[in-house]
Amino acid sequence: MNRPARLLALACVPALLMTTQITLAAPKRARLTIDVKIEGTEGVVGNGSNRTSGKFREGYTLVTWLETDGDLQQFNTKDPQYAQKMMGLSQGVQANVRAAQGKAPVEKMTQQQLQEYVQKKQAACGASQDCLMKLALEAQELMSNLDMGGATSAGNESQAYTGDELPRYLNYFGFDHCGATTHVYVDRTTHGTLGDTTGPVPYTVRDTADYRGDVNELRMICNSHSLVVDSKDGSFYTDTYLMPQAKGTSVRTIRGKTEQSQGEAAQHGELYGWVGEQLRHAPRSGTRSTTLRLTQGRGGAIHSGTYSGEASVTVSWKLEDVK
Repeated sequence: MNRPARLLALACVPALLMTTQITLAAPKRARLTIDVKIEGTEGVVGNGSNRTSGKFREGYTLVTWLETDGDLQQFNTKDPQYAQKMMGLSQGVQANVRAAQGKAPVEKMTQQQLQEYVQKKQAACGASQDCLMKLALEAQELMSNLDMGGATSAGNESQAYTGDELPRYLNYFGFDHCGATTHVYVDRTTHGTLGDTTGPVPYTVRDTADYRGDVNELRMICNSHSLVVDSKDGSFYTDTYLMPQAKGTSVRTIRGKTEQSQGEAAQHGELYGWVGEQLRHAPRSGTRSTTLRLTQGRGGAIHSGTYSGEASVTVSWKLEDVK
């Protein structure tokens, strides 16, 4: 098949379905361990005597197993720029086809520019059906070369996939009843005062959890994780992970009375966004730490007010090949 014909054939294949594999290889399994430790302080300042301050420790250890069929893939589906690179590949193929056919390149526009262009042309066409039909065909061509950022932007063509990349990526997926384990802990003590007509009323709230997931939760952990391993440098990519939840106990003491309740243990969810970012592309093992300001209260304040807090976060991980 000559080159123009080959390019034309490629152009007829939706870019997102283009996945090249090499000869079938042996299936593999890997164990992923994630360990998160958090310590911090927080407080709420309200009106009058309404004040709260607290200290907390929380975190978890998650261990799950994943498997791959061992077949190397040409493209990394968890690359944050995957969609743009695939679109760039499609646009590159179409540009080459047009060049082989002696046609001029399609102008590069952003979505906003395209919308404004079409609206202006529509107004110029008026009621002419022939003009509107030509505009529809032109708009279709322009959409095929749309600037969606990254590898689809003018000047960034070299960032796109070419279709000639060697297979190097292994896709790993969770599987049912994989043997996952989780351990979540929370230890938070909140001291405060509540404004009252008789004066400030002190109170204390103690939240604790030492929880290991039940059968259904662990089954969800097994089936919810996936990642891509780069066989060239051993690093891995993820785009999401399931944070284990905890059930715990909350004990509140105020005016000499103590009340205890059980339920979901409150965790500082905003901290785990940072954890997810560290695992988006990481080496096989490592540890990273940071200190973050808190804006979303999870403590035991029983009054409203302005919340503030700070926490140190450490995440450690390792991905190990297993039999």
